[in-house]
Amino acid sequence: MARSSKKSLSTRRAVIPVRALDFVMYNSKNVRKTRAFYQKLFGFRRGEEWTEFWSEFATEPLTFCLNGPSKTIRPEWNWMGTPCIALAVDDVPAAVAKCRKRRVKIVIPPVETRVCWMAWIADPAGNRICLHSRKNGTAG
Repeated sequence: MARSSKKSLSTRRAVIPVRALDFVMYNSKNVRKTRAFYQKLFGFRRGEEWTEFWSEFATEPLTFCLNGPSKTIRPEWNWMGTPCIALAVDDVPAAVAKCRKRRVKIVIPPVETRVCWMAWIADPAGNRICLHSRKNGTAG
């Protein structure tokens, strides 16, 4: 899972080096209506993932995502009103282990999807941060 990367946003002393900002996520109770708003007003095109729970727009280099409510997965995934930023890291489970060691709040432990690994942590103010690693090795 670990990848070596010369590109980094972090200093050499970083506990968890960040390769890039991967995505920004807003929440919506009505994903279809919110998607249509961004498509019609700004002309955003459909991205890779496109479901009622998770929708990505093709807004490279930083992906813009919408997170909708879901009854089929864990309730802590429904963060209505809590925006999130995703940081590209080389190894999500290793990054979470480092966070645990430093008593960082783990909101959602590592989860594997068909395209990536993700985990959510919280900063001291309660802001959500997604630790993210795409399986294809890209970042940003």
